[in-house]
Amino acid sequence: MLKTVSFKVEEDFLDEVETLSRDLHKTKSALIKQSLEFYLDNYDGIIAKTRDEDPNKELIDHEDVLKEYGLL
Repeated sequence: MLKTVSFKVEEDFLDEVETLSRDLHKTKSALIKQSLEFYLDNYDGIIAKTRDEDPNKELIDHEDVLKEYGLL
């Protein structure tokens, strides 16, 4: 079952999505869905690899790293 999700993005980001969706002949929704699936699959792989290398290693949230270095 598909569910609707809404979120806010910067106008520049939306412009890029619109351009890509036109170039790829996909809807914006399909492009964003495919992009999120790709990102999450890769992120999951990184986490699995990290846990394989050291099961006790603490994972740190990306946003926390950005805050730590004053980038957010």
